[in-house]
Amino acid sequence: MSSAEHVEEGYPLAPLHTGGDGPDIHENGLLPNPIILGGGHRRTRSRSGWTPFSKFLAKFYSFRPIVRLLIFLTLGLLPIYYVVIHIGVDLYRYFGRPPRPPGYTWMDEEDIVDNASWPIPPHALPHGELSSQVWKKRAQEVKDAFAHAYHGYETYAFPKDELLPITRGASNYFNGWGVTAVDSLDTMLMMGFEEEYQRGIDLVEKTQYGELDHGVPFFETSIRYFGGILAAYAKTNNSMLLQKADELGEALLPAFDSKAGLPYFSVNPKTGHTEEHWGQDVVILAEMGTCQMVERIRKLMERHQNYLSNNLLSVFFNSASGTPVGAHFSVGALADSAYEYLLKQYLLTNQKETKAMDMYLRATKGIIENLLFISHERQLLFVTDTDGYPARPSYIFEHLSCFLPGLFALGVHTLPLLPPAQRQLHLWIAEGLANTCYLSYMDQKSGLGPDEMQFWMNSEKWYPKYKDWARWARAGDLPPGVVREPKVEKSTSKRDYANRKNTYLLRPETVESFFILYRVTGEEKWRERGYHIFQAIEDKAKTEYGYAGIVGVDMARPSHMDTMPSYFLAETLKYLWLLFAEDDGQYDLKKIVFNTEAHPLPVFEWTAEQIRAWKIPVA
Repeated sequence: MSSAEHVEEGYPLAPLHTGGDGPDIHENGLLPNPIILGGGHRRTRSRSGWTPFSKFLAKFYSFRPIVRLLIFLTLGLLPIYYVVIHIGVDLYRYFGRPPRPPGYTWMDEEDIVDNASWPIPPHALPHGELSSQVWKKRAQEVKDAFAHAYHGYETYAFPKDELLPITRGASNYFNGWGVTAVDSLDTMLMMGFEEEYQRGIDLVEKTQYGELDHGVPFFETSIRYFGGILAAYAKTNNSMLLQKADELGEALLPAFDSKAGLPYFSVNPKTGHTEEHWGQDVVILAEMGTCQMVERIRKLMERHQNYLSNNLLSVFFNSASGTPVGAHFSVGALADSAYEYLLKQYLLTNQKETKAMDMYLRATKGIIENLLFISHERQLLFVTDTDGYPARPSYIFEHLSCFLPGLFALGVHTLPLLPPAQRQLHLWIAEGLANTCYLSYMDQKSGLGPDEMQFWMNSEKWYPKYKDWARWARAGDLPPGVVREPKVEKSTSKRDYANRKNTYLLRPETVESFFILYRVTGEEKWRERGYHIFQAIEDKAKTEYGYAGIVGVDMARPSHMDTMPSYFLAETLKYLWLLFAEDDGQYDLKKIVFNTEAHPLPVFEWTAEQIRAWKIPVA
């Protein structure tokens, strides 16, 4: 039979084997298939001829015995080598680390990587003369923006609540007590608007809070009015302001008349009548968590956190029983302030209420392990909410959640007992989240970020990926989701997300985090990024009479909304001004605590009498 005939019948040809223990040779010097190797008789020939395995074996046996032995030893030793190295690295990581200082450590130590870039600078780095002049000019630009917004409000809306910046009208959605003026009191003191400030406190003095005969929202009234009045009092020591704060508090007290002592959504200052908003006997975490200085509320939150294995707090609670409703977990809308105040309550009391710090550290563990995700396309780190058991993520990232990188950075800066490696982990998370918040602005044609983004469902939990990375990371490496220069993506088809709410509402959370990150790290990039956002606000949101929210953030010419929220002056412009202005020590983050509406309150000490009378759990 000729070679050609072998091929026609489907028998591939093989060269003559010239020695060794190989298979038998056909009489014409060719190997037919099937080949019997090692005494086996399993026929593997298909119509296509040689199988990959038979080709491999034929090739293997074509080598000299010494070569075959070397190949065998190499393949056999590789698994042993891997195991030895793997165990060796783990032993080195465990025994080779320096001892950690005493304190709370909630993350598993082997999951946290020390980095050569530590320690973090304790305050903003000094800048050159030219840089100082540039930032002074930019701070003045923000001051001019505040003047434009506030004078528009005073001209067309004062003493009502908020300006309608398109129609030159006014709205009274926040009690009609002049919320923009009261919310802006401490911002005016910061920037030097003395005449405007005086007109503002004149309004406060004239307002009779207990005479209003309809419901007012307890949460918003507390953070905007209470916060504004108390911050102004802390700055000026004007006793009239303290008296008005006391009057306002008396008017709001009936809000706590629920069976569990949790605050109702609204209260009528004149009659004390309360109303619900979220459902029968339902209160949200943000509203109750804002009042955690009330000890029974703190204990209720602590009991709930201890009960759950994920270290988080449910968004909804029953106001009658004080028990959680459902299994919805979030750090965004309806929950954000509660987590923020866990840390800030501890700081505000001069780090005496250690229960609050304990709860904060447990909450950060729960957030890291359950709510942080990373996108597939650009490896963007984001935080989302989950619902049910097992937890189902929504993959929605809210602008409101952009406060979180600032919170993590603030903890790094102010908690002395936080171990260095855990501080580095929290700072990485802060930077990764802040990068995503920044990209949400820069990706858009307007330069302004959407209120909500819907990330794709191929996003994965971040913490398992971090743990995998940590096993082999070297000093100086950055974990997944953290990059020094994030990539802007203008093409909607190539992004990691879609805009779920295509509006920009003049919100402050992103620039708030930039301000804190700059104060903590001293990195100039946070200032530059804040200025990019401010330029976009000037370009797209400014109107003839003030500033307006926009619709269509991914459009070169978005349309305006006829709203200018009070928080734009109280928070957004304040944080931008603080970011650009020279740090003169007045707003040291270890001596001043900003409430959730950006009102600066000084750290204080409980007296021994107060601790005994109110049974305050201090260290």
